[in-house]
Amino acid sequence: MNNTHIIESLGYVRIGMRDPGQWAEFGESILGFQSHTRGDGTVHLRMDSAPVRFIVEPAERDGFIAAGWECASERFDRLVAGFKERSVALTAGSPEACASRSVDAFVSGLDPSGNRFEVFRGRGPAEAAFQSPIDGVAFVADEVGLGHAIFPANDIDATTNFYIESMEFGISDELTLPPPAEGAPEMKVNFLHAKSPRHHSLGFFNGPAPSGVVHIMVEMTTLDAVGACLDRVNAAGHPLTATLGRHFNDGMVSFYFLAPGGIPIEVGFDGLQFDWDDFTPTKSTVGDIWGHEYQFPGS
Repeated sequence: MNNTHIIESLGYVRIGMRDPGQWAEFGESILGFQSHTRGDGTVHLRMDSAPVRFIVEPAERDGFIAAGWECASERFDRLVAGFKERSVALTAGSPEACASRSVDAFVSGLDPSGNRFEVFRGRGPAEAAFQSPIDGVAFVADEVGLGHAIFPANDIDATTNFYIESMEFGISDELTLPPPAEGAPEMKVNFLHAKSPRHHSLGFFNGPAPSGVVHIMVEMTTLDAVGACLDRVNAAGHPLTATLGRHFNDGMVSFYFLAPGGIPIEVGFDGLQFDWDDFTPTKSTVGDIWGHEYQFPGS
């Protein structure tokens, strides 16, 4: 693994909801997270030893707010200095905001496509061990991060370069697909990796995302757990956006659906992991080995 990476992994995500309580019920009964509702109405969801992975906050409208990237404490000052050298506007987290994320410090800013990022340092494990309320559910998250997140990027090249230059992400794969309709541009997705051995922790799509995020991926430890989750999603009536399938570049077996607030979630299993000292970035023209029939509501 390349030890020069500043960013360790995806640490948490923030979501805004008019009714955060929808995620408390959904997180426990569908995904198998542990839920805690704070006094201000914010819902904290756990999936491993980290104190929180999903932060669902009261908001005037439903949608994605920000991704929180974990930085090794000894490299945090270097990261902030690099942002300032590039004239990136930053906001430092207040003590109250740090407490809500269970971190020692963080900074927040916008990338060239307007996606909000947060980079934090200093977060220990939760006081109690994680135990899913659903039998047989556990997640691939400790040591490798929450999962991954894919964001819209109206300028995909500038946005990709921003994360490479400012946070030292590495390119894993550049996927190019045919245009979805005559006269439309070809579809592109750039996949980037952090220090985490996940094939990608971050990605950018050259198209829109109404919720503010293309999708958030969480990885379970068994295929049976993924299949049982798919059954729960269907029984609860959450719209599927992709059937079960296996991706080409990271080998993940997964399905996609819409969570409360229209947030797209991918639930997966068997994602490949890599040694970045022995890796060559790829350029793909195929997204899936099998399955993943995409079926967006209203399309």
